[in-house]
Amino acid sequence: MSARTRVRTGTRIPRPVVALAAAGALVTAVLGAAGPASAASPGTETASAQVASGDGWTVTRGAAGYTVSLRLGSPLPIRDDMPELVADGLDLGPAAESANGRTLTATTTDPAVAKASSIAWQWSTGGSSTATGPTSLPSAADQLAAQRRTLAKGGKDGHPSPYHPGGNGNTPADPTTVGHGSYTVADYDFGAQSIALADIGGIRGELEGRIYVPTDHRPHPLVIFLHGRHSSCYNTTTLKGASGWPCPAGTAPILSYAGYDGAGEALAAAGYTVVSISANAINANDNQRSPDDGAGTRGQLVLDTLTMLKAVNAGHSVSYHDDVTGQDVDFDQALAAGRSTYPEGTMTARQFAGSLDFNSIGLMGHSRGGEGVVTAATLNEGLPHPWAIKSVFALAPIDFTRVTLPDVITTTLLPYCDGDVSDQQGQHFYADSRDGTFADDVQRSDIWVMGTDHDFYNTSWTPPYPGASDDWSQADDPVCGTSATALASGQNIRLTAAQQYQVGSAYIAGFFESSLGHQAAFQGMFDGSGTEPPSVAGYADVRTVAQQPASTRSDITTFQSASPQVTATGDVTATVCANKYGRTVPEPLPDCTLPGSTLTNQQVPYWTPANYAPNVPLNPMTHVTWTGTGGGVAVSVPARQRDVSRYDEMTFDMSPDESVASATDMTLTVTDTSGRHWSQPVSALNPWAVTRMPASTSNRLGKIVLQQVHVPTSTLRRAGLDLHRLASVRFTPVGAAGGTYLSDLSFDTPSMGTPHSHPRPTVNVDSMSAEEGSGPSTAKVAVYLSRPSTAPVTTYLTVLGATTGALGPVMSQATFHPGSTCVAVPFPITGDTLPGAAPSTAFKTAVSVSTNAVLGANDFATITIREDDGTTGTTPPIPPVGPQGDVCAPHRIPTHH
Repeated sequence: MSARTRVRTGTRIPRPVVALAAAGALVTAVLGAAGPASAASPGTETASAQVASGDGWTVTRGAAGYTVSLRLGSPLPIRDDMPELVADGLDLGPAAESANGRTLTATTTDPAVAKASSIAWQWSTGGSSTATGPTSLPSAADQLAAQRRTLAKGGKDGHPSPYHPGGNGNTPADPTTVGHGSYTVADYDFGAQSIALADIGGIRGELEGRIYVPTDHRPHPLVIFLHGRHSSCYNTTTLKGASGWPCPAGTAPILSYAGYDGAGEALAAAGYTVVSISANAINANDNQRSPDDGAGTRGQLVLDTLTMLKAVNAGHSVSYHDDVTGQDVDFDQALAAGRSTYPEGTMTARQFAGSLDFNSIGLMGHSRGGEGVVTAATLNEGLPHPWAIKSVFALAPIDFTRVTLPDVITTTLLPYCDGDVSDQQGQHFYADSRDGTFADDVQRSDIWVMGTDHDFYNTSWTPPYPGASDDWSQADDPVCGTSATALASGQNIRLTAAQQYQVGSAYIAGFFESSLGHQAAFQGMFDGSGTEPPSVAGYADVRTVAQQPASTRSDITTFQSASPQVTATGDVTATVCANKYGRTVPEPLPDCTLPGSTLTNQQVPYWTPANYAPNVPLNPMTHVTWTGTGGGVAVSVPARQRDVSRYDEMTFDMSPDESVASATDMTLTVTDTSGRHWSQPVSALNPWAVTRMPASTSNRLGKIVLQQVHVPTSTLRRAGLDLHRLASVRFTPVGAAGGTYLSDLSFDTPSMGTPHSHPRPTVNVDSMSAEEGSGPSTAKVAVYLSRPSTAPVTTYLTVLGATTGALGPVMSQATFHPGSTCVAVPFPITGDTLPGAAPSTAFKTAVSVSTNAVLGANDFATITIREDDGTTGTTPPIPPVGPQGDVCAPHRIPTHH
């Protein structure tokens, strides 16, 4: 028997937990901008630390700034969304939740809050509704009838139906039925407090989950599932969701990890080992204790689970100590404990050993679990010997920080009727990592699934499971609601819960069978071809945008920057734009939204500001507008790229702008150097590229979403064009006036690419302290790399709670030249001569959107400002900080001669 080993976990370097309970002050201008801070000093206020108050809220002065606190009548519901505070209608950004969930707190340097007349809260995606949707499912027959009505109504107004199932044909097999192998299922449970969790206040959580494993005793590719944020427990009397971990008396755990049996069993039958892990302890504590709301904690839990599984797979006897029972628990005991949640489980540690192939690993995460598995993959590349993670499937994810992910095949599934992450912010994983962000060779894609909500991809989040409800709370909405009124509207696109679950199971299984198992039959589900599995093709409307690997793609233009290669003539203008209106720092590009736009974050997923990077530039593209049919936009093909004969297709992404009520059109023309050309209306190639997405009176719908247009190169060849000598691609408007967005014109051949996780430099930010001072001053914070990079690295630093003359965080880009490891980023401090409510203030700061490096274990930090004028309370002052030294000194790599 092998020696008994104790697995060490939680090895990730802990980041300081940011406390935002005191008033504070920071930047009043864009980081790195010249000149003193422009905001007025709060030194004109009275000596009383409390400067404004109202019903349940206060504004108190601290180290040259203010803390805004709002007391709630009851804790907010457990959602994947994040709360923010709003002062007189101005957004103060993410709010920290107190330990009991009844107080929200935010800090700002803007003196306007000292005169606030009202403080309220809202979800980061918009609105402040705490309403839940229906807690029971509608009649499936009624929903099917509604789908038929919507299809029958489509086309009668000259425009396609808002709901069109079937895609571009069926895959030759179905990923949920292709496997016929024998497998077994078992739960394991080392205990409710059996593993140290990273970056979440020193707490311990459960090491628990469900295993699906083939029974042929051979090593199989490993897939890890990670659920998202949901109530950890439910009240055993009322059956409503409850919080706390371990579950308090009168409640029982919600088995969120058990909600993906469809995909887990399909993959096991096809020869994959699947482990779906529990994260209830994280869900009960992330908003209160974690600096990044649990992203790093979830990511490290995935890596720690891999460590445990590798030891068990090798035949070692692992042991974890459960603080609840005071017992050490080995894997056989954990499997025995798992029979309380899965009685049919008969697996033993010996039977499980040898079933895992650690050379082929895939990750799937749902909601905050989606951000968690992306974070696991980036943390992985900061390791000296990374796990062989090949692919990541993010299901309805959040992306609070805007993480970029290299070297793995990635797809992001986005539900159109998502009532929780209703701004579909997870699409940033695709947008931020494409177009040469990294020198890698992998396919990336977004998959929009029409008519599906956030929760029903997990059966444990679907009624009648305790604590479950429809997250689309607007039951009467004609497009996404499920009331009798909504279903009778003739506009309804909602799938039944069973249909939605099957779509999730098919696409999860198909993704890993394609990316890990190299099954070409399912590649068309993800590469933009639009093929659908037979089990869902009769009802699923799935729309895919994909970027192929660099080795099989030639980018003619990304439309992300002005270029003489792209010209507009006549009645047409072409403007490179980025972002949604409302940025609070100067931006280099104009907004993509129209002047006077009222589109909400939910309606512009491409430009939804991230919670911890709200002013970082977002998703540039070209906005084409026209006032007549004369002229167009012409793209010249560079001479070195004119030979496209090796590629299968031409692709580009397009969407109508908000000036288009329902649909518009453009004519696409491709010309070779001899003047031969081919033309076709875009509407004939992909009508969704020129048709607005389904809309209602809800400000969550009518989204601006790029759709991908495909033109086979064989079509151009048959039209007589010389594929060795293409000259130009032209877009000509159809109709008197209109507008579209254009992105990513390429020639490519669909391929999954060559995933290869390998060590990369990580980007981090140091915590630091500074004196408040009595007036404007400047300090610096170190943004650093874990090791030098041979290629230039860029990232953005955001300081939360700092202002630029309006309420909003400040932001600066940091650039690392090859060989350098640290950038000292300056920021101004506005001091005063008045006492504060606390001896110091901690501000959260974060790095995001890195290129040629991944975010590291210390991507969040604190900037602490010492109150040097005394406090109004009884807490004694802290010792002076003193003058700041060279913040980069600890991070420079010694030069050896």
